[in-house]
Amino acid sequence: MIRGRIRRVRGSMMLEVVIASALSIMVVTLLVSAQVSVLRNYERTLAQNTAQRTTYNALREIREIVQQAMSVSVSGNNAVIILPQRDANGRFRTPTQPDTANPVSLQVNFSTGQLTLTQNGQTRVLLSNILNTTPQGASYAPFVVQQIAPGVTALHIRLRAQSGHNTSTQCVWYEETVLLRNTAQN
Repeated sequence: MIRGRIRRVRGSMMLEVVIASALSIMVVTLLVSAQVSVLRNYERTLAQNTAQRTTYNALREIREIVQQAMSVSVSGNNAVIILPQRDANGRFRTPTQPDTANPVSLQVNFSTGQLTLTQNGQTRVLLSNILNTTPQGASYAPFVVQQIAPGVTALHIRLRAQSGHNTSTQCVWYEETVLLRNTAQN
């Protein structure tokens, strides 16, 4: 009789161990899947924040250059910016005269998805992963020169950048209007 009880106790203990192991495996699996989901969301958010910061920095640099411009001309996806002449110390010469020998060029190449800046003979990429459609799917011109009021000229910049190379990643749409401070007044 005692042997029968011991066998039943051993059998039930073994069943309890198997059930506890199965439950432990399920809990660990749930924890791992939750951790993977959190890491994916973190990577997605990090990529989007990086794209937004990179786009903001590129637009800030363009804004600082354009605000000094005497004139801006746009042809397709290119913008040519003429800055005032500077003296040997880097200060603007007065009266201001256009420095036509050293134009600054902005170019958006939709086939490569890049925004490049050419200044003083050096070209560098300001922004990558640029898309050629608006969030609504229409094509757009990245640069437009506008006469806002008599004697007030502005460069309107529009860019749509993707936060990564994957087509399922989020996109950022930026529009900015920059007033030209040094344009000739009419």
